[in-house]
Amino acid sequence: MAAALHRLATLAAGAFAALVLGACTTAPTHPALVAAQQAGPLPPLVPVRRFVANIDVVEGHALSPDARKLLWAQAVGTDIGLAVRDAPQGGSVTTFATGTLAASGVSGPTYSWLPDSRRIAYIRDASGNENTQLFVLDTQVPDAPAWAVTPWLGVRSAYVARGVPGSARFFFTSNRRERSSMDLFEADAATRTVREVARSGDDDRVVDWFIGTDRQLAGRSRQLGSADGSDVAIELRNADGSWRLLRTVKAFDFFWPQRIDLAGGRLWALTNIGRDKSVLVAVDLASGSEQVLGEDPSVDLDGAYYLPGTGEPIAYAATPGLPELRWRDTALAAEVAQATQAARQRGWLDAEPVLVRPSSIAEGARRMVLRAVTQDEAVELLLDRDTQALTRLTPPRKPEAGLFAPTAPYAFRTSDGLTVHGYVVRPPGVQGPVPMVVSIHGGPWARDTWQAAGFNTTQMLANRGYAVLKVNYRGSSGYGRAFMMAGAGETSGRMQRDIAEAVQWAIDQGIADPQRIAVMGASFGGFSVLAQLIQKPHDYRCGIDVVGVANWPRVIENWPPFWRNRHYFARFFGNVENPDERAAMLAASPIAQIDRITAPLLVVHGANDVRVLRQDSDDVVAALQRLGRPVRLLSFADEGHQVRRWRNRLAFWREVEDTLADCLGGRSNGFDFYQLMPR
Repeated sequence: MAAALHRLATLAAGAFAALVLGACTTAPTHPALVAAQQAGPLPPLVPVRRFVANIDVVEGHALSPDARKLLWAQAVGTDIGLAVRDAPQGGSVTTFATGTLAASGVSGPTYSWLPDSRRIAYIRDASGNENTQLFVLDTQVPDAPAWAVTPWLGVRSAYVARGVPGSARFFFTSNRRERSSMDLFEADAATRTVREVARSGDDDRVVDWFIGTDRQLAGRSRQLGSADGSDVAIELRNADGSWRLLRTVKAFDFFWPQRIDLAGGRLWALTNIGRDKSVLVAVDLASGSEQVLGEDPSVDLDGAYYLPGTGEPIAYAATPGLPELRWRDTALAAEVAQATQAARQRGWLDAEPVLVRPSSIAEGARRMVLRAVTQDEAVELLLDRDTQALTRLTPPRKPEAGLFAPTAPYAFRTSDGLTVHGYVVRPPGVQGPVPMVVSIHGGPWARDTWQAAGFNTTQMLANRGYAVLKVNYRGSSGYGRAFMMAGAGETSGRMQRDIAEAVQWAIDQGIADPQRIAVMGASFGGFSVLAQLIQKPHDYRCGIDVVGVANWPRVIENWPPFWRNRHYFARFFGNVENPDERAAMLAASPIAQIDRITAPLLVVHGANDVRVLRQDSDDVVAALQRLGRPVRLLSFADEGHQVRRWRNRLAFWREVEDTLADCLGGRSNGFDFYQLMPR
């Protein structure tokens, strides 16, 4: 947390840390961990704060459009903030105490340079209720308060794109006028003015707005009927302000424009229309014809990379197991490879990278930030293509030999013949079957991807002596249309069986001790925790349910008004407006079968969650308490669907650490003196 936090931490530690921490540290009790410790010391037990408290985070470097400055996220005071300095080196660092930023991806990029290379836009979600607000700060007047662009309570706003190069303008959307629709606005930070660009009217039902390479409104996607699942029209804007149809997209198809060049008559998009897996296409705007530029036979593409301005994609990404970047610009690929080799020779990378990708590119593309990811760490590098100068941006990390464990992809065939993929991490320094945590992703229309080792919560679990199993059960996205739709109507059935069979795979492989397994997950993953404890396909010793669904009809009847994916819920869970289906949904909900849960359960929820109401967790806890079952509730008054604030994350993961030590027999570092830090 920077200097202030370290000073406070030192004071807290100096008087009694050795006594308190020594008394509370818990040695492992699981036989495999005890044997490993007796045979030789296990990797050092790292305090939870090192994994969750943002002590020394310096990441997400972004070049200003003119390539002269760098912006990144780091600890400021006792919270996360932003920092700026000249690029590549020199000059002092200016920090900005923004407070906790919005979760990444909720409302566009968390922070971004404006086109003038002077001002920065960032997004905050003050209470976790996803009513995000946009602010702009001026790097030339660092002591001035940030401009609150959207100071509207109860309103969701999202950053869309930069405006005209050199200006202080940017585009954003907001549902201030109508909570179920997002209108498009342009803000000018130089004059501190906002103007409405386009409105989503009652008959328009606009789902997305698209800004073209000329930095003007170029397209939109518009739902053609009032019901979700209606066809969506992809339309382009004519010079006179009228609209023309480019594509019509059916309910479970998608067509996602990534770059629109109206003057050049070209559009690039990811789409799965007429296919099982999504591909990267170039569309001729005059004829509507498509050319496939990139695809993968086993997975959907993750996205594409472009140079600023105009032009075709330079690369595209996919994650069949390990992540892959497939270059289309071979000359640039050679430059990146040369820079990577230079970083290896200088000792900046501990091994050959799994992936190197551009994460920020300045206008003119002569300077770019590269993110090189090895099995153990991610390092950001600044490459000057004119001089071939290379600068390491990520601070060097102290050697942690043997501390981390690699993330390994796996796959197995389910009992009904489907291939399911996932990732497994085994604790370092331990042989044979070990206690295991099954980490279940949410969604279900999401997927787990490969993750480099480092100070993340998966590695925290491995450091405590647990294997961690992640499974992309049917219904997960990323593996094509057929795989995802195989989960429809199977949320309590084959989806849960996939998870159980993945656990059996880990047992059969000698990874997991079948008598020491816990399940943990958030959102749909939290629902799956409850479902696994109810169905009991294995002898789960405990569960950790984070913002989990317990009552499907209530969740669906209270979803945010701006969501436009009700047809997905109806296909997967049932139509809540049909009385018979609603009754079946309630009967299949965990709350209706809560008496079958006997294993100890930790329940975690934010009071301001708008996706899964806190009432779901309250009902679970109250019902289990009435039954006399072991259950604990950890609630955060200032969080929503995610635990974002470092103090809350510390409290959360410390509770997880002790819960798992009790039920699985792993290590616990005990009380962490950062828990004493004032708010």
